[in-house]
Amino acid sequence: MNKGKSLSDLRDHLFDAIERVKSLNDQNTDENEKMTLEQAQTICDLSGQIIESAKVEVQGMAIIAKCENPKLLISSIENSDMMIKPKLTEL
Repeated sequence: MNKGKSLSDLRDHLFDAIERVKSLNDQNTDENEKMTLEQAQTICDLSGQIIESAKVEVQGMAIIAKCENPKLLISSIENSDMMIKPKLTEL
């Protein structure tokens, strides 16, 4: 399974997972198409982390947009000792 990595792809995957969980009690559904509640919970938990990281990225973009000199802020972040550096594009 090689799905994309966008939030739209995540949304599609979550809806697919919901359908697979709903099919747990359907005797006409192939066992390979079913998903356990534990698997669904794991997907939900991981998805929540992806969504939270996207929120932080949006908050960062909002801060940069309000900055008087966004290029200087971006340069400072890129040259910092931060363990994880956001992917920033040139403004």
